[in-house]
Amino acid sequence: MQPERGDVVRSADPFKLGEERQRPWLIVNNSSHPFDGEQSLAVAISTKEYEHSIALGSDVWEVGGVPRESFVSPWAVHSPRTEDLIAWQGRVTDEFVGTVADEIGTYLR
Repeated sequence: MQPERGDVVRSADPFKLGEERQRPWLIVNNSSHPFDGEQSLAVAISTKEYEHSIALGSDVWEVGGVPRESFVSPWAVHSPRTEDLIAWQGRVTDEFVGTVADEIGTYLR
C-alpha cells in the first residue's frame, strides 16, 4: 500500500498496550517528506473527543468512512512505515487535510 496525503489507513498504535493496538491514521504529509514512499506523517483518529479535536464528519469523506463518530487528534503525530500499514480505510478532502495541517503547525511555532 502506498498512502497519499488525505488517505485514512489502519496501522498499529505505538501509544497503546495490549492486543487491540490498531487505530486509523490520517496521512498529512506531502511528497516533500524525506522518506516519501517508505514512511508517512500521520495523525491519530479517535472516537474520543478532546478540547482541540477536529470532528471527522461524513461531509469530509471523498470515499470510505468510519463506523462511529470520530475525531482527528492533531497533536498525536506518528510516522508509520509503509510496510506496517494494515488497511486503507478511505480518503478525506484536501481542504480537511489542510485544516488539520494548519492545526499541527500551531503546536510547532
